[in-house]
Parts: sequence; C-alpha cells; structure tokens
Amino acid sequence: MEKRTAVKSFCPLDCPDTCGIVASVDNGKIVSLSGDKDHPYTQGFICRKMRGYLDRFYSSERILYPQVRVGKKGEGKFRRVSWKEALELCAERLLKVKKEYGGESILPYSYGGNMGAINRFAGYPFFNKLGTAQLGQTICSAASGAGWKKQCGQMAGCPPENAVDAELIIIWGINVKVSNIHFWQYVAKAKKKGARLIVIDPYRNQTAYSADSYIPIKVGGDSALALGVLKVLLEDGRVDHSFIRDHSQGFSGLQSYVESLTWSKIVEDSGVGETSIRALSQEISNRPKTFIRIGIGLSRNSRGAMSVRAISSLAAALGLFAGGPGRGVLLCTSAFKGDSEILTRESLRTESRRSINMIHLGYALTGMERPLKALVVYNSNPASVNPDSSSVRFGLLREDLFTIVHEQVMTPTAKYADVLLPATTFLENMDVYTGYGHFYMGVARAVVEPMGEAKSNFDFFQELALQCGFNDDVFQETCRDRLREYLASMEGVPETVTVAEIMDGLLIHSSRSRAGGDVTHGFDSKFLFSVVDGSPDPVTTCLLSAGEFMDPDLLARFPLQLITPPHADLLNSTFGEKYAGEVGSVIVHPEDAARFRVQDGAMVVLANNRGRSKRKVKVSTDTQQGLVVAEGLYWAVADTTPGLGAGGINDLTSQKVTDMGGGATFNESLVTLIALEH
Repeated sequence: MEKRTAVKSFCPLDCPDTCGIVASVDNGKIVSLSGDKDHPYTQGFICRKMRGYLDRFYSSERILYPQVRVGKKGEGKFRRVSWKEALELCAERLLKVKKEYGGESILPYSYGGNMGAINRFAGYPFFNKLGTAQLGQTICSAASGAGWKKQCGQMAGCPPENAVDAELIIIWGINVKVSNIHFWQYVAKAKKKGARLIVIDPYRNQTAYSADSYIPIKVGGDSALALGVLKVLLEDGRVDHSFIRDHSQGFSGLQSYVESLTWSKIVEDSGVGETSIRALSQEISNRPKTFIRIGIGLSRNSRGAMSVRAISSLAAALGLFAGGPGRGVLLCTSAFKGDSEILTRESLRTESRRSINMIHLGYALTGMERPLKALVVYNSNPASVNPDSSSVRFGLLREDLFTIVHEQVMTPTAKYADVLLPATTFLENMDVYTGYGHFYMGVARAVVEPMGEAKSNFDFFQELALQCGFNDDVFQETCRDRLREYLASMEGVPETVTVAEIMDGLLIHSSRSRAGGDVTHGFDSKFLFSVVDGSPDPVTTCLLSAGEFMDPDLLARFPLQLITPPHADLLNSTFGEKYAGEVGSVIVHPEDAARFRVQDGAMVVLANNRGRSKRKVKVSTDTQQGLVVAEGLYWAVADTTPGLGAGGINDLTSQKVTDMGGGATFNESLVTLIALEH
C-alpha cells in the first residue's frame, strides 16, 4: 500500500496572505489541504475557502477537455475536441482576425485568478508577438498603488509582525477577518498585551465587532478623516519633526492646506464628528507605538487614490514609516521585484500600442469605434467581476466576436466561449508565489498530474504560439527555464540564497523586510507630502468631490449608496460554482427598510440605470442610513420574474474610473430597492 505523502505548495488566490499549504496525497489523489506549520506567516492555518478547495478541484464543474461551441452563445453547450483541433482553430481564427482587422482588434483579458508569476503573465509574450491590443490591468489595486507611489515612491510597507508590539492598531478600510485573516494573529497578540484596536469602515463588519472602537465613515470620506486627525496633531505639536526633516519633502505645503480646512468641511466630507476626530487624534498621540493597516477596498471610488495619499501622509507625519517595535504602516509589502521583461517580453512588440482599460470591457465590446473581433480570457471571469457586467454579457453575445476561454470550471464567462479550454489549478503546475501582505516567497511544484487534459497557462500559450508559427527562443522555453531566469533577476532575495535553493523549495524571507521595519532604509527617495512634477494630479493631498454619489439627477432616482465588499466564502467570483442558485444578502438600515417597505429576510431587486440584481434583505444597524452593503460576487441567477430579470451585483457598478490609476469604482454606485412578493 502506497504511503500517504505531504507536498508543500502555496495558495494562488488574489489575497495578501499567500498562505503556505500542505497537500496530503494518497495513491495519486489529494485527500486534504492544510496550512503549513513551518511557514512563519501562515502558522498552520488556512481559511475555510481553501480548506474546501478540493470540492472545486474534484468538482463535476471542472473543465477537463477542449471543447467548441455547438449551441447559442451563453447557453454553455459544447462538443469535445482534441487539443490539436482546438489549437489549430484558435490559431487560424486569431491570425485571420489579425489579417482582416489588425492585431489591435484582439484583446487578451486576464487578472489574478492565479497569482503565480509565471502563469499569471504566461500569455504576454504571445500577445506581444501577435501585436494585439494591450489590457490595462486596473480592476483591483491600480488606484491604491498609484496613490501610494505618488507619496511614497519606492518605499515598501512595514512588516506586519511589527503590529505585535503595537499599543494602538488602526484597521482602515479592510475587513481583516475576511480578507487578511493572518494579520489578525498579530492583532490578537497585541490586544492580549493591552493594545487598543480601532476599525474605520463604512459598515460594521466582522473585524469591527472585535474592535475597542469602531468609527463609521462615509464612503470616500477617508481623506477628510485622515487630514482632520493631522489638523489636530498639528495644533498639538505632535508630529514627528525628525522624520519629516530627514525623510520627506514638501510638508509645509500640506501643513498650510490642512490648517486652512474648516471643521465643517472635514465633518461633512468624512461623516465623522469633530469630537470623534479629536478623540482619535488623542488616542494616536497617547500611543506612539501605532500600526496602521490600510485596505485596498477604500480606494475603489472616485476619490480612492487620494484616500491612500491622505492616510499615508498622516502615517508619515507620525513617523510610522521609520518602523520600530509596534510602529508601521502597511498597504502592500512590495517584498520582491523581478525583471518583468522576462515574463512579458515586451520587446517582442513591434506593432499596435492600443491599450484598453479592463474596466471598460463592456464599452470595448459594445460601443468602441474600432470594435474588438477576438477576446482571449484566462485567469478571470469578466462576466461576473467586470463592472457594468450586463454590458459585458451583451457584448459576449456578438456572433462576430471570436472568444477563447481557458478556465478551470464552467463560469458564467465560460458559457460564452467559442473555444473552451481546460486549465490547471495551482495543484497541477509549478510556479513562484510572493505575498503582498507579508515578506515571504516560495516555489511550488505540481502536487499531482493534471486532471483530464488540463494545461497550465504557460503550456497553453507556448503551444498556441508555435501553432501560430512563432519560433522565437522564448516560445521554446520550459516553465523551469523561465522560472529560473526570473528568480535570478529577483530583488529582495538575500545575497546568500541561490536560485537552485529557491527552485528546490526553500522559503525565502525578503531582504526588504528590515529589522524594526524601517522602510526608508536603502532607498534614495523621500516621502513626498507635496509633489511638484508637472503632472495633472493634485500636487498636495487634498479633499476631492465625490462622483456618482453627488449626482443630483441620479440621486433623485436612485437614493441609496451601494458598496460591494468581500464575503468570507468567496474570493472575488472564485468558488461561485459552490453557491449556484444563491443570491447573497444585502444589509439595509432599519430606516431605509421602512422607507422602501421591505422586511428582514425579504427578497428585493437592487436596481439602477445599468442593471438589476436580486438579494435577500438583512435589516441591521451594522450599516448607515442611506448605505446598502452587498457582500460577495455571487454568480448571476436566472430570474423569470416579468420585467425584473436580475444579474450579479456588478450589473449595478460603473465603468467610471478612480481619480488616479484608472481603477474601478466598485464602491460608488447609486441604487434603489424594489420589493418582491413572496
């Protein structure tokens, strides 16, 4: 009898924790997944989503063989073909589209469905060689990254471990217990030693229930709150003058602006009273060992990048970037950086610089002057995750659009494919994984052989390139070749560590995680409170006007604000197949429930001028009056109610972009409620 073996791997999902995982294998079958006890950050624990991952891995919904469409688009009817036939068809159609309409009429669409560096970017060399349109990958962290870079330059985030010794931890705009659960271990240890926890968020989420103090804030009001706190600190002379002097520039410009702000403006924009803001400032002043954990979700509105700029400016004024026990600020660790050319081969591109923001996929498929004629989807499910997704689905119905989908399970997007191809999971391919919430990196090999005829992104695009007649050296590489070359270029790897050791499975701790967390160490750039660079962006952190939430015409018809934060059982739309037929809930304040005559447990349709989505009402004071909260991207459920056909929650969200970075404004939609009869 074959002995059960344990194989180490890493979670591939778009989550800051990037957990170490141990797969138990018995006679070639994976029987369980657990957290890696040897991983210093994972500490032997993984979330319930990944504990149940094998349900997806061995699901009847797995796509195991190449298929071509035989029914109408969107019906999900296919016939099985060989990989040879599928590759020939894909190559023939893509080359034909390029010849007739130009390469820029072809769009690759992908994001972070697999965060392994090799497979995430596996298609780039092929698409650069083919000369397709380029995709602006902006859907998640573009706004927060642009805001951080504007003020912080190349500074990394502070190690999350610093929070263990904090006297005060501020969790700002992130539901840690859902979206960053391994940071909670440091919060819990700090609280046992007497630290206070403050949670700032528009609604009382699971993390807020564990806080010593919860501060409800207006959506997009983060800049006003941060600058209000800074205003009090300036009045009291409690900023870190040494950090400001030695590690920043332009503070006087920000100081002048903050001192000019009126309290009525700060309170109006933030939704937080002056007394509460002064109390928060006092808490920070009394506890210099403060750690601020910033969430990406707070950047998904028309003022999102500015929110990150304001909070990071507050942290810099407090000297938190200098680190030290209990002190720090973390948005993204930026622990490792490799040569992107090795992954993308941008140098292969000799034509077409057309770029399309992925937020605008609906427009690109339905209204763009030079329409797309081919779409290649991998690592993503745009029919569910893209904003204004009803327009995406409408575009996917076009008979003149050739669509290739490389996917693991039958997602809503997969049903629109002309050619549907089976993709491996992280348990079936090799890759390297770096965490953006911690400072660890590791290489994982395949745990088992691929199910059915599934191919990794890397293998699929290598074979497709050869089928198209591309014989460049990059298309002759193996996955190991590319991985080895990429690791050799990696910044953040300790000098004593070899590529061979990493390839053999050595867990790496980044050299960018300095003792005490001093993120200014080793960087020439300084924190920029005020920026003078000729760019169109505001040079000083400031208050901006809201977008859709301030539109009087829309407010007259759609008076409720909608935000769409994560759900504990879903990661974006991943795992949606496990909840087929479920619509999720919407949290509604009691006064709004009375106004719209809906009761707890009732089914409602959320509606606006973009679409409709059905949800089950949860009446609660966890949200504010005028704000409804729909957690999780459940897949759309067919609705036969006359006139009330409803899709997923992103049918309601907008193709408008954030103030910087071109990011998505998922948390800035106006809606109304339509009660349904039981």
